[in-house]
Amino acid sequence: MAQFSLSSSAKHSSSPSSSLTNINNLSDDVLAEIFVQMPFRSILKCKCVCKRWLRMISSASFPTEFVSRQHSLFSTYLTFLSSHQLILGFFPRDSDLNVQTHMVPLSPDTLIRGDVCGYSNGLFLCCSNRYTTGRGYFVYDPLTKQCTHIPSFPDADEGQGLYAVGFLSHTHHPKQGEDGGRSSRCFWVVIIRTFIRRKYEFEVDAFSSERGKWRQAYASCAEGFAFAPHWMLSFAFGGYLYFMGSINIFVFDPKFLFSSTIDYPQDADAMNIMSFGFLGCSGGTLRIADIGKNELRVWELTNPQRWHLVHKTNFSEHLPTSFCSNYYKRVAGFHPYDGDTVYLYSYVDGIFVANLRTKKFEPISGYDKSDISPFQVELSPIPYA
Repeated sequence: MAQFSLSSSAKHSSSPSSSLTNINNLSDDVLAEIFVQMPFRSILKCKCVCKRWLRMISSASFPTEFVSRQHSLFSTYLTFLSSHQLILGFFPRDSDLNVQTHMVPLSPDTLIRGDVCGYSNGLFLCCSNRYTTGRGYFVYDPLTKQCTHIPSFPDADEGQGLYAVGFLSHTHHPKQGEDGGRSSRCFWVVIIRTFIRRKYEFEVDAFSSERGKWRQAYASCAEGFAFAPHWMLSFAFGGYLYFMGSINIFVFDPKFLFSSTIDYPQDADAMNIMSFGFLGCSGGTLRIADIGKNELRVWELTNPQRWHLVHKTNFSEHLPTSFCSNYYKRVAGFHPYDGDTVYLYSYVDGIFVANLRTKKFEPISGYDKSDISPFQVELSPIPYA
């Protein structure tokens, strides 16, 4: 694609050739084609360039065009929840993009003051402080734009220690004859004071929106558990919270206060997984990936304690040399419905989407120099405001 200057104040040259290459001479149809292929953050900046661009991007038809094209290009939505935090988002499998009008994955007014430290069932857990402090949490609903503030748990240390955070939400469907008859969402916030030496028993604090208060439980792990220094956020899946550790995965059920552990795959290096890997789900199953020596491996959990290797790919022939030689490259996420699609990322080189069956690797331009969240979201259509 040709590169154009985004400045509308550039001086016009009298020569015919310079006049023909000025972006202001492009038709609305051509400009619109450029806009729908740009990253979401860049689109917001383009609205400030001139009145013509503002009119085009603010039109009633543009959000639908943008969502449909972005989905067909990358099968995902890359949304900035803040100026530095990028998140992978997906519409539900049964969404019909052709009938969605005036919708975008997350509209600009959903930007939240505070760190996003969890997502589950359409709700975001955010923190007005550093999320590892154990204080200042609130739950944000982007549909209603309402915030629910979470009280500090009783034993929170003032500025001492670091805390891991978990967030889980589900929709309660009333039984026939129940009062009200309306579905409602409830959630749990889980706080654990972290430790790097293996422990076999430790405290877990859980807040329930239904109870409106904190409960304390003691987790017992026969194999022991120790937190990985850079994995302070959990992954919510199937009614459980999964915390990646330095030797295994801690699993916690906040509803029944039940805990257990899952070992990493036998032939995997725990250091590689917790440093450069990813824990998530695809096709309704739990998956984990690691990346090392330009080799990407993906496992699927087939029963509570058995990992099955589903992909093993050497990507050195498919990706730029700069990406392959970057020590800090890592797995960024799984496609929730297509088990062959994995996202790779580095701060310098940005994001690549890889089909591990066809060995097709494609860059998604415009998202370098940004931090990507360790969790991905499945987004219901949100009205564009």
